[in-house]
Amino acid sequence: MTTVATRARKISDIEDFDIIVTKDGERVDPTLNGVLGEYPFLKKLKHSKRVSEWRAERFEATYPGYSCDVLNEDGSAATPQTLLRTVRETYEE
Repeated sequence: MTTVATRARKISDIEDFDIIVTKDGERVDPTLNGVLGEYPFLKKLKHSKRVSEWRAERFEATYPGYSCDVLNEDGSAATPQTLLRTVRETYEE
């Protein structure tokens, strides 16, 4: 079984940003096992997409009932309208 933390790291490795998994607005325990299956994407989503688009098209479509916060490098949550390019650039500084 895979923990939430392990799945979040796998997504981070592909998408080039970190996430915090949530359910009903509350953070999901990162040590919880077996609630998130495989992440089916092998390449990161285009830089020109927004955080809200990535969340809806990839995360929430893959893991119904769950959501997430997309994090900037400093740990702050990116706003939904932020471009993925902008989020990823915070990790390059």
